[in-house]
Amino acid sequence: MNHIPPPPRDSEPELLRQSRAMPDSPHPGRSIFGKLRGGVSWVGSTPGLWFGTEGVRAGAALIAGLARRVRVRPRRNPHFRTEERGVFDLRATAFSHGITVAEIERRLSVRRRQTAFSAYLLAGLALLFFGAWLSKVLAAEGTGQRVALTVDILPFCVLFALLAFYQALINFQIRAGRTAGWREYLMTDSGFWPRP
Repeated sequence: MNHIPPPPRDSEPELLRQSRAMPDSPHPGRSIFGKLRGGVSWVGSTPGLWFGTEGVRAGAALIAGLARRVRVRPRRNPHFRTEERGVFDLRATAFSHGITVAEIERRLSVRRRQTAFSAYLLAGLALLFFGAWLSKVLAAEGTGQRVALTVDILPFCVLFALLAFYQALINFQIRAGRTAGWREYLMTDSGFWPRP
């Protein structure tokens, strides 16, 4: 096989010839500011390299990935299964959760007591905040103070009232044994107040 001869020295570009002429320069084409910036970034990056932050991050990511794989549970549907017209299907729900129908009924009765207690507690807090707001508004002297009190306290009253209504709606759904909307709950004849 024949060896290909190098190109003649006269055909090299001018910069390449200059760089070969100055062997002492570590970076022949860089300006003084480029060299200064490179040195500063090297000094600034050195403590990070000393502590091994990249290795620590990679190790932490590996450990987190392994922990997620170890803790993976079989995916189950957390929702209640329903039949037509929204009636709770206790057998299908018990099967999807891997428990008995009696256990589902026990959990529903516990949840019914919890929602009744929560609804009354949150309604009491809403009334307490509303009473505090009303007494402060009546004692306030100026319109600006009344507006400030309204902005400060009234959102808590609304929040607690909405949470109480939501808990009462869940209590009604458990009592009825089916899904129901808020309009149906408000128009019900079977009793509005949550019962344990």
